[in-house]
Amino acid sequence: MPTRTFYALLIWFFILGCSKQHSKTIVAQDKSIQSSHLNITAVDGKLPLYIESLDISDPYNSIHLNDGLVSKITSIIKDYSKECAFNDSTKTLKDTYINTIRIHDNIHTIYLVLLLHNPTNVVNSRVLFYDNQSKEFLDYVFDFNLWALYNCEKGKLFPTELKNALKIKTPEIELVDYNKDGINDFKFVRLYHNGTFNAIHTTILSLRNNKVDTLHIEEQPIGGE
Repeated sequence: MPTRTFYALLIWFFILGCSKQHSKTIVAQDKSIQSSHLNITAVDGKLPLYIESLDISDPYNSIHLNDGLVSKITSIIKDYSKECAFNDSTKTLKDTYINTIRIHDNIHTIYLVLLLHNPTNVVNSRVLFYDNQSKEFLDYVFDFNLWALYNCEKGKLFPTELKNALKIKTPEIELVDYNKDGINDFKFVRLYHNGTFNAIHTTILSLRNNKVDTLHIEEQPIGGE
């Protein structure tokens, strides 16, 4: 074999080997995304929303979303995973995402993105507001912490022992006209628990002119504390 051809083949094999090694490195560094295989769908809910009434784990209840919605929800999952800052190499974005509940209103659509915190495995959520007329998301993400109300197992939510013990039957999300102006506002209700103190935490948000305003925040002790 001519010397020039031999060296050309040698260089080619060296480049090929480096390329494969570089690809392995990229996959290893981006494992949390490459191995996630996220399947972003949603389940339709209605207002007032009682989360425990929905079977979010049943694939027959799933609805497919367009690419823009999938991209937005995926970015929320990635951001939340970064906030968790888990170091378990076996965890991926798929382990963080539970499901999404879509709730239609005349003017807005709510996307309740259900999330699982790692490594604590408590249930959290992020609420996205979508304007049905402008076809755009509002520049606001609401942190709606559900860990004291619900546990998650195999993609299914079920009430915590504390929720049952306190006999909490109120909806998590409902429409109210808080300031009596004829325009519906969104009322979010969750359970706050710090180990010794329990309270019903209520937040009422107004959505107008593509902006979100907080109209009311209240913390009402519950359970004789």
